[in-house]
Amino acid sequence: MDKQRSELDSIQGSRYLEGKEWYPAVPAPIRVLVVDDHEVVRTGISASLAAEPDFSVVGEAAEGGVAIAMAQKLHPDIVLLDVILRGIDGLDIAQQMLRTCPEVRVVIFTGCFDDESLFRAFRIGAHGYLQKSLPIRGVLAALRAVQQGERVLMDSHTLSQLLDEFGRISRNQVRTLSGLSEIEIEIVRMVGDGYTNKEIALQRFWSEVTVKRKLQEIYRKLQVSDRAQAVAEALRMGLI
Repeated sequence: MDKQRSELDSIQGSRYLEGKEWYPAVPAPIRVLVVDDHEVVRTGISASLAAEPDFSVVGEAAEGGVAIAMAQKLHPDIVLLDVILRGIDGLDIAQQMLRTCPEVRVVIFTGCFDDESLFRAFRIGAHGYLQKSLPIRGVLAALRAVQQGERVLMDSHTLSQLLDEFGRISRNQVRTLSGLSEIEIEIVRMVGDGYTNKEIALQRFWSEVTVKRKLQEIYRKLQVSDRAQAVAEALRMGLI
């Protein structure tokens, strides 16, 4: 029995098994649904994808409602979605699609970049945001990256803008959770810079009593007991 097992193991490592030629398993192609209301763009992208061995175009759509229905029926890996579809906001379509088909990865494809649509796209769960001016090899590389679970942007400048915006949103959320006002955060920042109560009072045109009262309120909100702890907690939270 051991001899037979050894012989079988050696056969499985060869190019032939049971009289049939054997090849390593080939990964399934990336299944893409192309959604664009411009026929030339839609058919051109579809043809470029179809020419690649690791892509399969499962469908095309020119309207949002049709695109959602096709995504539900065909279960593509990726939906390449125009940001404007015959006057309808493509991001609204993306949001509906991700709600009904959460496993689908949506990549926004746009000819007119603007910050607002970029930030909204990633907030609703899009995996990519690409401009139509991107060379086809760039589009292909981006879709391959999305299939691997990455999120993609058109360039490093856009990434910097996105990170700045998300950083601002995060800071605003932290500030809201802390309960501190902008003035209170500024007071903590001045304390961290070494200002005394008297110096803060002079800078803000307050009395020292007002500064002390405001510091006590800051301590209460941050749940600390002194100036050093207030500065440390504000730093930890990213407020200053």
